[in-house]
Amino acid sequence: MINKFVSLFALFLISFVAIAEHPKGDVEKWLAKMHNAAHMLNYDGKFVYGENNKLTSMQIIHSVDKNGEFERLISLDGSGREVIRSGDTVTCILPDKKSVVVDKSRPDTEFPPTFPLKIKELSKYYNFHFGKDGMVAGRSAVKLMIKPKDKYRYSHTLWIDAKSGLLLKDHLIGDNGKIVEQFMFTQINYPDVIKVNRSLATNQNKKFTWYEAKDFKAKKESNKSMSWKVMEVPAGFVPGVKRHHNMTVSAMPVEHFMYSDGLSSVSIFVEKKMDQSKNLIGGSTMGAINAYGRAIGKYHVTVVGEVPHATVKMIGDSVEHVK
Repeated sequence: MINKFVSLFALFLISFVAIAEHPKGDVEKWLAKMHNAAHMLNYDGKFVYGENNKLTSMQIIHSVDKNGEFERLISLDGSGREVIRSGDTVTCILPDKKSVVVDKSRPDTEFPPTFPLKIKELSKYYNFHFGKDGMVAGRSAVKLMIKPKDKYRYSHTLWIDAKSGLLLKDHLIGDNGKIVEQFMFTQINYPDVIKVNRSLATNQNKKFTWYEAKDFKAKKESNKSMSWKVMEVPAGFVPGVKRHHNMTVSAMPVEHFMYSDGLSSVSIFVEKKMDQSKNLIGGSTMGAINAYGRAIGKYHVTVVGEVPHATVKMIGDSVEHVK
């Protein structure tokens, strides 16, 4: 009986140590380590990405040398599409379309996902705490949970490689407690050297049609020149750069607003309605992305973000025309 009690106590103590060995003050340390690992290490791995109950298998090859960062994402399902990033040049290879698209600007999203390095302001709207360490892809992983204090943001559960600091697994959790988006490495290696051919796309796809995206130079507008304003946002969301430009899918000028709390972000687009336009009215969801649209006279407002529906609706309903 005594031995059984001692065993149970030892098991409890081990579990407690696994949680307590990472004090809350270490959160920023692990976020910084995770950021550095994503950009400063060589790694080659396979991962699964899932949303809407659909899983996609991919491979990532990331290297850093005197020429900078090189990253190659390869779809292991379907058509075998690839995305190659060398410095600030992003090349998308689409075998099913027999085409290649080259963009000279950095992508809006990165893999592995990036997170803020400082949490002082974020702590007003999110709770940060460690969970019990676990295993991902055969590696010991530190579990870090980021939970919002209101209904206007998603939760994150991160598993960070305990040795390298690379983000190995991420669950994005909706306001209903269900996973709305996730990724997880199934294999990961950290070679000392990865030999890459930075002209790989050119050499292998000479028979494809090549397209080069035009440089996007949006005209920045002062607050006084903007004819639309967002009157209500959740606490902590602050405005980013406001722009007035033409979208490639629309012949009409579009006013674009962006708001972020440092972890979550929302974009607002206002455009004049076009004939036979199929603008979104009401809400729409695709994985972790929620969108909300409404008509205001001859104009249409669309709000899009990786946030709950309540957030895009609040913001969308508050947009007003300022004369």
